[in-house]
Amino acid sequence: MYEAYREYFGFMDQLGQLLEQLTELEKAKAAAVRHDDLLGVDECMKKEQALSLTLRTMDKKRDALLAGMGLKNVALSGFEMQCPEEIRKEAREACELLRSRYMLYRSASDVARTTLECNLHQIERMMADESERPVGGAIADIRA
Repeated sequence: MYEAYREYFGFMDQLGQLLEQLTELEKAKAAAVRHDDLLGVDECMKKEQALSLTLRTMDKKRDALLAGMGLKNVALSGFEMQCPEEIRKEAREACELLRSRYMLYRSASDVARTTLECNLHQIERMMADESERPVGGAIADIRA
């Protein structure tokens, strides 16, 4: 009777694992930015794109699983209360675990974004400083 719910709990765990991969990727991207490793940043962004495609596929699967339980368009915050009483505790634990994994991902993502933005501002300042310098570098004293 509760197979569909348990399948959804398994789906939530898979989603959480993907979020953990994204979290590690965000940490690696932030480290690459701090070390001025442009190739490392690029590699992280390519992996991020691949994982985002996986997220899209999982989003469709989530919709199908929820529809199969008669819970179409139910948000994670309301899922626990839609579950049968007998498995609500299990649902609450699965929801809390997924939320915590998501919060860790958001935190790592924010750090990576902020680090990247700071480095971009530094590059912009350096470029502005370069454009203010005279052509050829130093100014020569020709009064001799």
